Amino acid sequence: MCRAISEGGRRCPGCFDPIQRGLANIRQRIGRHDRNARKAADRADWDRETHYVALLERAIGDYECATGGPAVGQAPPTRAKQYTPEATVHWSDDDLSAELNRVHDDPAAVDQILSTLDWREQMERQRDANIAADLDRKRHEKAEREAAWLREWEDSSPLTNPSRRSSRRLKPEQVCREEYDAHLYTSYLQAENDCRGVLLSRAGRAHGVNPETLFSGPASRVRKYGSEELKTWFGRHGRITYAEWRYEWFGRDSDRKAARTAQHQSIGEVTA
Repeated sequence: MCRAISEGGRRCPGCFDPIQRGLANIRQRIGRHDRNARKAADRADWDRETHYVALLERAIGDYECATGGPAVGQAPPTRAKQYTPEATVHWSDDDLSAELNRVHDDPAAVDQILSTLDWREQMERQRDANIAADLDRKRHEKAEREAAWLREWEDSSPLTNPSRRSSRRLKPEQVCREEYDAHLYTSYLQAENDCRGVLLSRAGRAHGVNPETLFSGPASRVRKYGSEELKTWFGRHGRITYAEWRYEWFGRDSDRKAARTAQHQSIGEVTA
């Protein structure tokens, strides 16, 4: 470092050696461009960052040409933070893959892109595994229901299988309907007791609505004719239409659309 004349007038080698003076200027440029690039990245000013990175690379190239090696102590800037899973949540895999060609000279950024792609692949495999497990569970439940029905119909004894009796030869659809009607009746008795008999609104009483009819069918009738106590009761205990009951009972794809429509319009959580 140069010193003032009052301190002895000592001069650094760069003052007498033009090569050393040129290297000192290049090192100053490297430090200045590196600081400016980092500041631009902190401000998310990517245009300015790109500009300073280009100047920095040029200065580093000049230093390597002058010395035959890289600038000592100068860590090149990296854009790795731009390619984390959080920063690329709206990017497609193709977008990330295309960035590999743009940052081929930034090893940290390349590693981050590959790590993000690996993380996405792991999440996708986990999601597929969860979906497959859910489907397997539903198939297993359906198989158990079908096996139970088959055992019932194969049991030809009227003593152990009521459906084989001459007066009770029911089809699965009829059994399902009977179970649903029994559920409605039980729900009606419980609601009547919990609501102290107040199941109809003023409009419901004026139109002479039978409160038992509010436990099935469109939920719009409950909103129009049901009392506030009944609406609250449905919100706590649930209300299920026959379409939903039949879908939960048989699990058939043909009933899925009707069940979803009824559930979307329902009051409270659906419970069977």
